Amino acid sequence: MTTPAGWYDDGSGNRRWWDGLQWTEHVVTGRPAPGDESTASEPTVQEPTASEPAPEAPVPAVPITPLADAEPAPFVPPYTLAGQMPAPAATASPAGMTYPAYGGYPAASWPVAPSPQPATGVPVVGIIGLVAVVIGVVCACFPVIAIAGWALLAVGFVMSLISLFLRGRKWPGITGLVVAVVGAVLAAAVSFLVLATSSIAENGDSPFAAPGDRPSSEGDSSTGREDPSTIEGAEMVPFEELEVGDCLPLVEYTDDDVIFDLPVVPCEQPHTDEIYLIFDVEDGEFPGDDALGVTASDGCLAAFESYVGVSYDVSELDYYYYQPTKSSWNHASDRTVQCILFSYEEVTGTLKGANY
Repeated sequence: MTTPAGWYDDGSGNRRWWDGLQWTEHVVTGRPAPGDESTASEPTVQEPTASEPAPEAPVPAVPITPLADAEPAPFVPPYTLAGQMPAPAATASPAGMTYPAYGGYPAASWPVAPSPQPATGVPVVGIIGLVAVVIGVVCACFPVIAIAGWALLAVGFVMSLISLFLRGRKWPGITGLVVAVVGAVLAAAVSFLVLATSSIAENGDSPFAAPGDRPSSEGDSSTGREDPSTIEGAEMVPFEELEVGDCLPLVEYTDDDVIFDLPVVPCEQPHTDEIYLIFDVEDGEFPGDDALGVTASDGCLAAFESYVGVSYDVSELDYYYYQPTKSSWNHASDRTVQCILFSYEEVTGTLKGANY
């Protein structure tokens, strides 16, 4: 709906011609008195300038009779003159967006979707990962369940890492990663110490090699025992480096001795023992000290006559052997037996082919 053409108060106390679409430059100064029909019907028109075309024959404005006790309200057309346009009134929308109002129409308010708020909850994955890491660290410190502990520790580490990429609080994931790294180092150190302590304790309880029933020297009334490393001309040789023909001085060992090597002397030097056979027993589970002793003794006896020249039953010599212990069998894969001839009197030279 549009306002018809006519003379209307433009808000400045003057009347201006409205052509139905916009204000023109034709102005009538002064406001007619109430009831003054002649003034309203025959307004004095301000002549247009030469550059302006003469307006078409205007239709006289119909005056509006105001109320007796009130000033007539000025007409506000839907459009105003350039330069007289009031500043647009901004209206805030519920979401904070404003849209200006023009031409007397109310400002538009359009609903705007609120921006998503950051999640404030704790992701379940992070909590589960943290719990898995803690349990894994504890289990990894015990050698019996260390494998399960390390597996659980790895799962907890991955879950803690995934939780950092989920919406929600990050502290469970960060805590899980820190505990996983520190706990892995701690568990590795504890496992190493436990294994090292167990190995030392087991090796300390059992010698590297155990001697068989070694015959005692007749007339030996010594109460003390000489340190093998102090014997003149002796060289301490580990069991794995002993060879057939090595000569050994007389050394009395006790059941409490830890034997890792033997003293070897030149055969031209007086001695009582000589290695005459070295062989390996059958591989497999440790058979036990007694069963292994029987196997070692049988093997040494079978090779006695071929080395000495006479059978064991008629010989003046005796023999004994060194066999693997359970510790050396399991931890050093030791399967070697050393067979040793023994003379009750000191001899010089080799006992091979002694024939007595």
